[in-house]
Amino acid sequence: MIYSKATIKSISESIGIPRLRDGITTAMAQDVEYRLHEIIVEAAKFMHHSRRTKLTVGDVNRALRVRNVEPVYGFESGRPSKFHRAQTGIDDDVFYVDDEMIDLDAALDEALPSVPPSVAYTAHWLAIEGVQPRIQQNPVEAEPDVQAGVKRQNTSNGADAVETILEVKHVLSKELQLYYECITESLRSSDSVVRATAVSSIAADAGIHQLVTYFVQYVATTVKSNLRNVDTLTTALAVARAVRTNPHLFVEPYMHQLIPSLLTCVVSRQLGEPGSSAHWALRDNAAEQVSEICKQFGHVYHTLQPRVARTLLRAFLDPTKPLSTHYGAITGLSALGTSVIRVLLLPNMRTYMALLDVEMEKQEEEARMCQNALVRALKKLAEHYEDEVGLSHMQKHKLAEVVGTTLAGVVYEDPQAGKIMGAVAAAVAETKLSNQS
Repeated sequence: MIYSKATIKSISESIGIPRLRDGITTAMAQDVEYRLHEIIVEAAKFMHHSRRTKLTVGDVNRALRVRNVEPVYGFESGRPSKFHRAQTGIDDDVFYVDDEMIDLDAALDEALPSVPPSVAYTAHWLAIEGVQPRIQQNPVEAEPDVQAGVKRQNTSNGADAVETILEVKHVLSKELQLYYECITESLRSSDSVVRATAVSSIAADAGIHQLVTYFVQYVATTVKSNLRNVDTLTTALAVARAVRTNPHLFVEPYMHQLIPSLLTCVVSRQLGEPGSSAHWALRDNAAEQVSEICKQFGHVYHTLQPRVARTLLRAFLDPTKPLSTHYGAITGLSALGTSVIRVLLLPNMRTYMALLDVEMEKQEEEARMCQNALVRALKKLAEHYEDEVGLSHMQKHKLAEVVGTTLAGVVYEDPQAGKIMGAVAAAVAETKLSNQS
């Protein structure tokens, strides 16, 4: 037994219970040994789960709490304990821990410890878009000796100079990888309901911020490799809109990657199979999204809309481009607002209509679509114009001087002809006034 009968008798006498019988002391010693064994086994479990090989006082206290026993009070000392033999007059040895004697005069003469700093807190970025920045507050994992981003250069004294190129690793969890695979597979499905469900998930899910760059890349790759498939391009544009409209995603840094794909769908020479007319709606959709991006991020990137307008104007004024490209450019410029129509489209309508009149005999459908796009642009210019002018041959002649004879005849037959003529006259007068000033 760990505890002898003499030890039990000594402890009982110290708490006022003298002359215990031998049978009682033996039973108590066995019970104490059993209880002590239980506590040690339970404390060892805490030690193993903490991945330690040394049993601590904390492990024993946790084991006592598990057994609903009051823990041992006191403090833990890093110094080894010193045991001394007690003179009790009993045959068996009894040991006790010697308490250190402290000289109060020496303790009072010692210098006071330094005042600890006051409690304070600070904020720092733990992660930005799923990537942990390399700052002092964030832990840095140890890099292996062999790195793909390390270049060695020989110096003049023969030593190797190491130039480290930091590489940003974008690691996705297995859940996000599975989500992305399921979404992309659904987007390629022939079932429109499945595709719509995938797009709605992208537009509403709050936990996919790490997948924004992957979806933007998906749109770019899909547009680049499927220019002859209008359905696939329509799905790609739906994904682009879903990523932009998701209120939980921060998409501003990725707009410069998304706009080229949208502009491709606006002014590409051919979308879909030859002879198909489904691409007109696709160009309208892409032009609308470009306009929304310019309105949403134009206050942050002041050169965004001028660069987009310059690209569309170049496509509009190039006579070597097909009429489908001209249609996309007209639609895109119209979607940018009345100011763009007044400054860029209106001054070039007469010259363009001279080209369109020639093409009307060769490609009637495409030329008619371009003509209708110009009419819609004039109607949009007149949306905020309240006054109307009288319909007369003089007014029709003045309109023909600006937009061309053919387009003026189409406008003259429109129910909103008076409002359109007034808006065109006001825009021309405003342009002349601004040029004079």
